Amino acid sequence: MGMKSMLFFVVLWTVGGCEVGDLSGKQFSFPSDPRGVNQPHVVLHTKVASISTMTVCLRFFSQLNRMQGLFSLATRNHENALMLNKDGNGSYKVHVASESYVYEKLPTKKFDWNSVCWTWDSGTGLTQLWLNGLRTSQKLVGLNYVVRRDLNIVVGQEQDEFGGGFKTSDSFEGDITDLHMWDHVVSSCDIRSYMNQGSFTPGNLLSWSQLNYEVVGNVFIKDADFEEPICQ
Repeated sequence: MGMKSMLFFVVLWTVGGCEVGDLSGKQFSFPSDPRGVNQPHVVLHTKVASISTMTVCLRFFSQLNRMQGLFSLATRNHENALMLNKDGNGSYKVHVASESYVYEKLPTKKFDWNSVCWTWDSGTGLTQLWLNGLRTSQKLVGLNYVVRRDLNIVVGQEQDEFGGGFKTSDSFEGDITDLHMWDHVVSSCDIRSYMNQGSFTPGNLLSWSQLNYEVVGNVFIKDADFEEPICQ
């Protein structure tokens, strides 16, 4: 067993049916599943009582040419309490409870990784999307709404009910890495640093370097190729 494999073994431990560990240099891979029988997804766990301001960032690679969920946070009152998805034309929809907004035809890469960040502030209702270093204008959704527990966070699927209601037509196919979530609006400077693989403070709600997660179905943890590999 090589040094990298030994390190990865050491930093993972089990909590119930969940794994907790440092996924730096790793990715969740969601292959095509033509059977559509197990609705593969990953459940993410965080200890938080409520969310009224947030930023979520992740990197994804996908060539799927249809609607697919990127991030889904449901409560028992709202299946789309906080949700981000995209369609085959590069349009991204953000949901905050019963309100949503569509950012149309953003410059998404189909043959490379995409870095996306989404910010939202309940106090002002302002929401914004960043994609590959570029930002959209501010929009208004979810003014004064507060996300209250219980929370269920899923990547790889879109929740149409709390913890379920999955559809193959909304499923994600591709790779996801470097996911972080904060309980505040991250500064433009730090978001640009994230986009450019610079230094940034890891998410305090969800952190890729200390992630509490549960894999369901055919999802695989592979070496990430977001950075250009150094071949021996």
